[in-house]
Amino acid sequence: MERYGLHDFPVQRILDIDLDFFLDRIFYGHDEPQGRLSSRDYIPDTKETILRYLIERCGLQESEPLPGALCEHHVEVFDHWEAMLQEGVLSAPFEVVHLDAHADMGLGNLSCLYIAEEMLAQPLEEREVPGGNDPWSLNNCNFLIYALALRWIGKLTYVHHPEWKDDIQWMHMKDFSTTSGIIQLKQFEPGFTDGLEDFMKIKDLPFRAEPEIPMEVVERKDYRANAKPDFVFITQSPNYTPPTMDPIFEKMGCLIVDW
Repeated sequence: MERYGLHDFPVQRILDIDLDFFLDRIFYGHDEPQGRLSSRDYIPDTKETILRYLIERCGLQESEPLPGALCEHHVEVFDHWEAMLQEGVLSAPFEVVHLDAHADMGLGNLSCLYIAEEMLAQPLEEREVPGGNDPWSLNNCNFLIYALALRWIGKLTYVHHPEWKDDIQWMHMKDFSTTSGIIQLKQFEPGFTDGLEDFMKIKDLPFRAEPEIPMEVVERKDYRANAKPDFVFITQSPNYTPPTMDPIFEKMGCLIVDW
């Protein structure tokens, strides 16, 4: 089976941080919340605790800010990667370390069907990521899987919140298992879900597999980078964080210079 190895591509490492990673609890919902989360119900770690984690566990330093960007919404990170690839600042496939309370691999929306039926059927250079407001369109909750479908990412490390409930899209994993440690996007025949009374029955259908991509899943307390990243993106996610997180987000700017 074709696969991206751990050491057979030039490694540029991106540290991708969503600030809901540093809350005491996780907001879960099928739709994005309207407005901000309650500051009484969702409590962030202290600014000092967060900075210490980023410095001691992620290899960041206030004295040596790294290229990247502060983003309001997580989907903006996808746009930055696309622009960096076009300008030659970034080379694919690159490595992503994703610190987030959510996997952002499309669980709960129809991006998995669009990818499996339409996107992967196209030659790589012709694959299009849908915009707009359709249930399969690019958004904060699926931008990573679209980057994977474009073969931008050669390795993914997902560092999750201690209260995380597995929200990895199992359809995109080898053996349809979120614990396989391997992302395996699959192309199915158009209309492959027609007549399926049980969606889980897709496991019995034939498919064409994309190159395998290693994925490591690590709890927050267990993560420690073995090298500093090349680029850093920090996202505020105002729909997933309370207003009390905003001063912390502003402070994070000291760790980044515009790429």
